[in-house]
Amino acid sequence: MTQSPPAPQITPADLRGKRLHFMGIGGSGITSVVQMALLEGAHCTGCEQTLSGATEWIAAKGVPIVEGHSPAHLDDNPDYLIIVPAVMKLDKNNPEVAEARRRGIPVIDWQAVLGAFMAGKFGISVAGVHAKGTVTAMISQILIDAGMDPTCEVGATVPRWQGNVRMGASDYFVNEADEFNLNFLHYHPRLAVITSIEFEHPEFFNNYAELKEGFDRFVAGMDFAGQWDLPPTLVLNWDSPGCHELRERMGDWAGHVVTYALDGPADYMGDDVRLAGETSFHARDAQGHDLGRFTLPLPGRFNVENALGAIAATRELGVDVEVIRATLARYGGVYRRFQVTQAANGVTVIDDYAHHPTAIEVTLGAIRQRFPNRRLIATFQPHMFTRLKTFLEDFSHSFGQADEVVIVDVFPARERDTGLITSHALVAALQRDPAFADQPERVHYGGSLDQTRDLLARLVQPGDVLAMLGSGSVYQISGALLRSPDFAGFDPDTQINH
Repeated sequence: MTQSPPAPQITPADLRGKRLHFMGIGGSGITSVVQMALLEGAHCTGCEQTLSGATEWIAAKGVPIVEGHSPAHLDDNPDYLIIVPAVMKLDKNNPEVAEARRRGIPVIDWQAVLGAFMAGKFGISVAGVHAKGTVTAMISQILIDAGMDPTCEVGATVPRWQGNVRMGASDYFVNEADEFNLNFLHYHPRLAVITSIEFEHPEFFNNYAELKEGFDRFVAGMDFAGQWDLPPTLVLNWDSPGCHELRERMGDWAGHVVTYALDGPADYMGDDVRLAGETSFHARDAQGHDLGRFTLPLPGRFNVENALGAIAATRELGVDVEVIRATLARYGGVYRRFQVTQAANGVTVIDDYAHHPTAIEVTLGAIRQRFPNRRLIATFQPHMFTRLKTFLEDFSHSFGQADEVVIVDVFPARERDTGLITSHALVAALQRDPAFADQPERVHYGGSLDQTRDLLARLVQPGDVLAMLGSGSVYQISGALLRSPDFAGFDPDTQINH
């Protein structure tokens, strides 16, 4: 089993008045920990390889940030160096980390710090290969609207909070629990939701068996010691085969297991799903009670599934169904999860984080369902060379709903380009796929962000739907297009929710 290095045991009290240096401070998750540390009275500084809107946002909170990584950043001898795991995946001999260790400065993953803030709280963690961010945000907003005043952390910006963290005064603490690097083992929730399990992160897990073992360990580490009214509760998506496998491996688990599903018998069931025009569905709870009809601003059957998971979790927590119904009806989504911009010339731009073949397929399916008679151009930036190579065949069959496909150069993230694979391989594989084999010219190699922007400026026509897919920097292309005077008719200030 792939092992992560053990983290030093710390508590929020250990951080009060201390000097913390955050390495990789622009990451989507670490910024939440910076904000929590500031509230605990810590003195924070940070560095990032490339400054961005995220670093600018954190700097505006009074955190000094410098560009790049260097041992010189430790000259003030901080009490802790807090890093994103990608730092060590990219360079095991990172000189800034090496210098910290030489000086005896503890080096801690930011997830370990988040786990420290959760300790002693009623933890509610959402894990799963897909949809954990959306379900985390849904549960968080339902609990907020129910007056339960939770602290909430999501790995993306939630528009209603204008950020990725929401500080509350109660014992409830909701967070997104990521399986990469076994990060979720830092969290010990009383209630956990698992949205899906299938093979992912081949840059870390050697095989699917290792990933499954990681989920086993996450469940085994749930909170059995806390004195809460609700027993340890695991909420499983019963439409995910991987969740079925997990349940079988758990055997006579001592906690309470709750299931939800659209496609088969489960404790919480959804049916009569309507996706044309509006997204709505009917639901019943674990006692067979009719919960009535729910509507969502978000399109797609997969978002109905996400909402059902949020219903199951919050009903187990005792939230009134009418509060849940009202929250879901106005749920504003999460940044880059089916985020829609309507341009003045009739072009609809949809930014989405989808970077796994399954996510791409369901996202494009939802777009096609929502916009059935419009030309759909899917622009995809593969995220990491290892993922592209491992799932190349699956990726090649995931774009069938698109009329045109544009493939951007690989976003390396925590990897270096060793010549393992390029985006040209995906272009060639897509052109061989039955969906495009008769017209391979419908699949385009985009190249860099700038080159792709120029290609799309020529390719997109009034009335098209442009999907920007990937968890890297692909969203910058649509932003540049919307600001470009050459892309006539776009109004970058016209935003719609869904």
